[in-house]
Amino acid sequence: MLRQGYITKNQFPNLLKQIYKPPEKLYYRGDIEALEKTCVSVVGTRKMSDYGEEMTQKIIEELASIDIAIVSGLAKGIDSIAHKIALENGLTTIAVLGSGIDNIYPTQNIGLAREIEQEGGLILSEYPDNEPPIAHHFPQRNRIVSALSIATIVIEAPEKSGALITARFALEQGREIFALPGDIDRENSMGPLRLLQNGGAYPISSGNDILVLLEKQPHLFKPKPMYQSEILPYNLCQKEELVFKSIAKRSGTSLEKIQQKTKLPIQQILSIISILEINGLIKTIDNKYKRIV
Repeated sequence: MLRQGYITKNQFPNLLKQIYKPPEKLYYRGDIEALEKTCVSVVGTRKMSDYGEEMTQKIIEELASIDIAIVSGLAKGIDSIAHKIALENGLTTIAVLGSGIDNIYPTQNIGLAREIEQEGGLILSEYPDNEPPIAHHFPQRNRIVSALSIATIVIEAPEKSGALITARFALEQGREIFALPGDIDRENSMGPLRLLQNGGAYPISSGNDILVLLEKQPHLFKPKPMYQSEILPYNLCQKEELVFKSIAKRSGTSLEKIQQKTKLPIQQILSIISILEINGLIKTIDNKYKRIV
């Protein structure tokens, strides 16, 4: 349900209510029911490497096996990639701003913010209307990112960065922290390295590492909704479902990308794609495939 308005403290999810000095209210655009999901935040540098982008994609794709929302700050770099990959994998995503909800920053992400709203996600801010993106707003924003989430994942970040501020808030709030190791001679590896050295974070190499560690709290997770016969013309077999889930709803997915995700032989993928097209589940646009449902 697409809406705009604000919620007060008594309407906050329990995790956000529990923190020290929660905001008095939060302004929002999008579907407020996104806050009912279990949230995991993904944060990192604005100056990401190819490695950082690839690992963000891998981790979120693997986390898509459970029904969660991905939270981040809509900044350039890792934040933007986290939101985009969440959308591509059918996950709800929540963007927390350091500006008013009608003053999207950075402006290059206005389109991404609108996609988040249209796909059942949420834009949140404790700042109203056209409030500008003032520097001290962003650390305040980061405490909300971590507070909404049962866990925070730090991908790449220098020692002095907003991502490390988010991780410190997460630690103070009693949340789990996961850090992705990187090359020790790179500035953006120093933040995760310090978190690991100080014992405040678990090292990870995949989303599956996170799933294993969070199995201690199974009550926090819901299974990913299955594709039921009342939604689709028939129940998908395991390989058909694998191919179907590898195809994005909001943008086209190439055959090469489907093969990378599913690890199935190309001819088998093409056969399954034909079945999915015949049954009206996907369509072809410019040699790419897009989910209809």
